[in-house]
Amino acid sequence: MRSRHIILSLMLLTGVSGCSAGSVPPKPSGDSRLQEQATSTNAQTTDAKATAANGAESQTAGDLMVRPKTVRDFFMLLPVKYFPLESCDSSKDKGCQRAKADYLKTFVEVEDTGNGYLRAGCDGAQSCLEMAIFKKPNGEYLVGVRADFEMGSDSYFVDYDNGKWTDVGRSTVDGFSEDLFYVFPRVGTTVEVFEKLPIDSDTAADSPKGKKLYDLEWKEGRFTRKK
Repeated sequence: MRSRHIILSLMLLTGVSGCSAGSVPPKPSGDSRLQEQATSTNAQTTDAKATAANGAESQTAGDLMVRPKTVRDFFMLLPVKYFPLESCDSSKDKGCQRAKADYLKTFVEVEDTGNGYLRAGCDGAQSCLEMAIFKKPNGEYLVGVRADFEMGSDSYFVDYDNGKWTDVGRSTVDGFSEDLFYVFPRVGTTVEVFEKLPIDSDTAADSPKGKKLYDLEWKEGRFTRKK
């Protein structure tokens, strides 16, 4: 009988102990939701950093890709205000790249990459082109552009720097005037300067180039009148 009481007591004690143990869940090492959120945030931060790094590399590569080195490179980046392209629809052709490529394919007459010289013809409303690049002491280039159109001509001296074009004719060319006709050299660095004939003159329909006035010498990043 005593042994029976002992057994019953032990059974009761064991059951109570089991219930107590089952009623208290194991204490977690931390809030799993917060840990998951932190992990997700860290992952997103890492991804963002990786994306930014890749973007920076792509931007650098892109900058190198658009850095012009040849006369054709400069032409492909040249704004249409310096050389209008009649076939360009800027809403569909960014930077008129297709129109420029088509123009050169159709009209190019001389493309002398070694000397940095480009000349292309014209037809109807489309202007003709003469273009040359001149290396400056800092390794960059000055670009000379002339657009010839029916009964007229426009000449420009422009700089290109990190995607920005600047008209530097008055600051870089001795005696620069929109009323003069500039002939760019295929060989050498001397620019010939001529009178520009008025639109209503008898010979302007054939060529706006009048009599020669003087030569310009390229020296230390500037054009000065040759003596």
